[in-house]
Amino acid sequence: MKVLRAVSEVVQDLVIGDDWRVIVGIALTLLAVAGVHSLGWPAWWVPPLGASMILIMGVTTDPPTRRRP
Repeated sequence: MKVLRAVSEVVQDLVIGDDWRVIVGIALTLLAVAGVHSLGWPAWWVPPLGASMILIMGVTTDPPTRRRP
């Protein structure tokens, strides 16, 4: 039960605490890996490309504004 609670806290912190565009980029990268792999091609190059695109997007765009209570 402790493991399940710890995993849920990590997921909640990732989804709520981070920029939503990073989460979408990770999901798209995982879908791209699955798509390339399903075609029978080597998919080792997709995660570094996805990480690079997410990094470039994060550096070149303005961060979302957060409301502090």
